[in-house]
Parts: sequence; structure tokens; C-alpha cells
Amino acid sequence: MPRLYGGVDGGGSGSRFSILDENGEVFAESIGECTNQWLIGIDKVLENVEDMWKKAFESKSMQPVQLEGLGLALSGVEATHIKEEIVEKMQAKYSHVTKKTVPVNDSCGAVFTAFKEGGIVIIAGTGSNCQLVSPQLVQYGCGGWGHLIGDEGGAYSIAHRLVKAVFDDMDCLQECAHNTEVGRNLVWQYFGVEDQMDMLQFYYTKFEKSHIAGLTASMAKVAREQQDPLILSCFEWAGAQYARMLSGVIKRFKRETGKDFRGPEEFVDVVCVGKVFDSWDLMEQGFRKQFSMQSVVSKVRLYRCAASGALGAARLCDFSLHLDHKSFTQMFCEIDGM
Repeated sequence: MPRLYGGVDGGGSGSRFSILDENGEVFAESIGECTNQWLIGIDKVLENVEDMWKKAFESKSMQPVQLEGLGLALSGVEATHIKEEIVEKMQAKYSHVTKKTVPVNDSCGAVFTAFKEGGIVIIAGTGSNCQLVSPQLVQYGCGGWGHLIGDEGGAYSIAHRLVKAVFDDMDCLQECAHNTEVGRNLVWQYFGVEDQMDMLQFYYTKFEKSHIAGLTASMAKVAREQQDPLILSCFEWAGAQYARMLSGVIKRFKRETGKDFRGPEEFVDVVCVGKVFDSWDLMEQGFRKQFSMQSVVSKVRLYRCAASGALGAARLCDFSLHLDHKSFTQMFCEIDGM
């Protein structure tokens, strides 16, 4: 039996477990339930991790064996005391799963899947986040504070921006710069309502952040088919938020380390994760415009990664594990401002 290493790419809606052999090849995989400790607690998270570990070996018709190491790249894992609690509980109750546990934020998994020695990730799913991860796993963040404080550019914020524009225009609180008819009809149709009062249930008694965020997919379809200016502006705004977060995380790195992240002639490479980037064609203009207005970085390359962050999570246990990073990544935007 080869030496095996595990990695989990975990979030609120679902998780993926990958097992790599000592050559960095995928040995087995499985998918599982939520692993966000803010939503279900650490104990339940670790139960779900164990379940995915079992399922991965079941997919190979094998009895589970102890892993050399397990990298847990999970949303909601930032604070040191949370990481320490996860390690302690894994050792106490789940030592049969792995000899060593390395818990990190989910952004680390994406970064080390896409890049060999750390880098920057922008995550845009229901929410949003931007993290710069050093080769030593030191993280510098910008955004990612949830829908009540931040998450600008995530699907929830894009949908909410349209709803807010419709409501404000109807109330004569803030006249919209664009005609709101197409946007209003789309909101009413998506939620199955006929007026503003009917909408309130989805923000109170029936509130589900993911359901509101789901409006964004319908918005993208209408934006492409009808070129509605209001809906297009929501996506352009989202693109601008990613440029602001990228600039912000690099400024934070310099503020806290006293060093430049890259030299003036070097490209900054960024891996972009999340379904919202499927609408890059609608957001690119906003990103480029905002990027041109900042002076922190002049050259950037944006990549999509076809592989799960679970692969990068497994590497956190042993950086000698080889991954063919170039085969996973594809550049979709390059800006050379020099």
C-alpha cells in the first residue's frame, strides 16, 4: 500500500475529499456534506470528514486505512484557537483517519492546487473573499466577512443590489439611473411574487441566503439575452469589487510585512474560484476599469482552476507531493499596465 495523503475542500453547501498517493496522483475521491464550522459546529464537521474518508475508500472497494496526513481546507477556519481545537479533536477521536491534521481556510486549498508556492485567490460564490497565502501558510485577507458586513461581488450581493435598486426606485427613495422594468419583472418572477410586500418573507421568515443568491444566475441569462443596462451594471459593479479586493489584499500584505508582494515588472497571478466567475464576460469591464484606477499593482493574470482545492489541501501535509499545476489552470484575463 502506498503512502496516502488526504485533502478536503469544504464549504457550506458541500465538500470534496481527495486522497493522493506519494506521487501526487489521485488515489480515490468522494463528496460529502457541509463542513463550515460556523454553520454546523466543529464536531459535526469532523463527523462529515470521517464519513467522506470512508466513502473515498468504499469507491475503491477497500477498507479505510490511516492517512499519513490530512489537509482540511474549510470555510470558516481562520482563527488559531479553531485550528487548535480541530487538531485536538482529530487526535482524540479520529486518529484512525490520519496521523497528522493540517486545518486551514478553504482559500489555501485553492491556492496550493493552482500554484506551487502560494499566491492569491479570489473566491466568488454565494459570498466573496480574497486571500493572499504565503508559502509558509500565512494569510492576508480582504473581504469575506459575510453578507451583513461584506461579501461584495458574491452572488448574494449581486442579487441584492438588483432588488435594492428596484425597491428604491419604486419608493422614489433613489431614482435609478436605468429603467427598472426588466429587473423588477425578473425579481418578481424568480421569487414568485407580485409586489414588494410579498418579497419581505424571503428576507425574514423564509430567509435563505443561497436562494436569494440564486437570482444571480437568472440575471446573467437576462443580461446576455436582453442587454438590460440595470442588470449589466450589477455585474460590472461586481467586477469592480474583485479589483478592489485584489488591490486591498496586496496593500495589506505590504502594511503588515513592510515588503512588496511582487516587483513592479512582475505579474501578480490570481486564481479565481466560484460559479460567479462563469459570468466573467459580464464583469470584465468593471474589473478592468477599477483596476486602471489603482496604483498598487500594474500587471495581473487571472486563472481558473479545473481541479478541486482538495488536491492543494493534501499538499499541505507534505509539500514534496508533486502536482501538475499547469494542467489544472487556464489563464482567462491578462492586464499589462506597464
